[in-house]
Amino acid sequence: MPYGREIGITLTAMFLLLEFWRAPGLQRNMGGAMFLIGGIAAWYGGDLIGGVLTGLDRAQIFLVMFYAVTWLREPAVTSGSLRELRDWVVRQPAGRRYPILWLSAHFLGSVLNLAAMSLLSIMAGEQKDKLMRKRLSIALMMGFTVASTWGPFYVSVAVILTAIPGVSWADIAPQGLLLSFILLFVGWGYDRAFLRQTPTVAAPREKPVMHSSSAVRTTLLLIALSVLVLGLHELAKLPIPIALGVVGPPFAILWIAMQQSWGERWRSGAKPLIGRIFKSLPDLRNEAIAFSAASVLGIGVSSVLPPEQISATLQTYGLSGDVVIVGLIFGMTFASAAGFHPVIVAILVGEVMPPEVIGMPPEILAMALLGVWGASTMISPFSATTLFMSRVVQTPSHVIAWKWDIPVVLLAITVVAVYVVAYKHIFY
Repeated sequence: MPYGREIGITLTAMFLLLEFWRAPGLQRNMGGAMFLIGGIAAWYGGDLIGGVLTGLDRAQIFLVMFYAVTWLREPAVTSGSLRELRDWVVRQPAGRRYPILWLSAHFLGSVLNLAAMSLLSIMAGEQKDKLMRKRLSIALMMGFTVASTWGPFYVSVAVILTAIPGVSWADIAPQGLLLSFILLFVGWGYDRAFLRQTPTVAAPREKPVMHSSSAVRTTLLLIALSVLVLGLHELAKLPIPIALGVVGPPFAILWIAMQQSWGERWRSGAKPLIGRIFKSLPDLRNEAIAFSAASVLGIGVSSVLPPEQISATLQTYGLSGDVVIVGLIFGMTFASAAGFHPVIVAILVGEVMPPEVIGMPPEILAMALLGVWGASTMISPFSATTLFMSRVVQTPSHVIAWKWDIPVVLLAITVVAVYVVAYKHIFY
């Protein structure tokens, strides 16, 4: 498309200018600081305008993904089959709750993103017992965030595939899926060893029921969306976020229309959804500011810290590939705990420490960053996942991130570091 890049950058800049001052103070201040530092670095590197424009250009792919996911939330929450699945998960007896809640959040989240959290969080929100509320919150968050190791519709995958050119989703998905199941047992083991109380005689619970027809419809729905997006990705060679941006809106419109009676599908289903989506677009301001600012920061810093200089510094201090991997995993986690979104570190690493410069296979670097992404969001009091759970269980986000999640996150990232290093030595 002629001038497509220029039009996209102009529209992105206009949205940021209109919505920047309406963002919460913390996000606004952090975004402004990143824009400022990135701009100064780009100016010092000799190309202020080019650095800012390139950063805004690269951020657009992430904004398209957020836009597409927004369409899918409402039809997912109102779907009868998914609501029946939710009720089935909620009624699971003790002993089976953790793995079933984890797996449900994991696989629903891998396709529907935060809509899965909206569906399943009722189980934690309705708990009166504080310890049980904590346990279910951790299980739900771990199941959801760990899918970022491989889920094609997660922004983590979009960021990493953009930051590390030459790596495809098929290159990293199998390893990420295996890692996610390892982390399931890590979280389940931690829950049983440190959080689970001695079982007591519980009040009789309604037997969980999941009709086969609902299970089939849910499965076919998730498969259909995945096949359409990944098929378009493979056939048209579109990046996954762009493919999701093409497929997501019409899929959501058809999905919610089919939930209505024949004569009401447009008037009560599709038309109201379209109106609500466009009215809610300004609500994407936080994501737009964070990801655009991180992109500008990464481009700017790379202009004053060339990768060759980073490589020479690592060699001077004798830092090997394994040390770099472990340092990135733990550094990204602690940076997130301090309030820096994982996207900042990931984009900086992609720009300043590309795999060929630090002597690391691209797939290994991608695995390390994806492996720690979910844990990083759990330990950040400002991540969308933590803020969402804070509202559901009416607990301050810093308590969830810094008190509830720290022990299991430290255990999880240690396992991630061992897994990535071992995989590197076995297969490379």
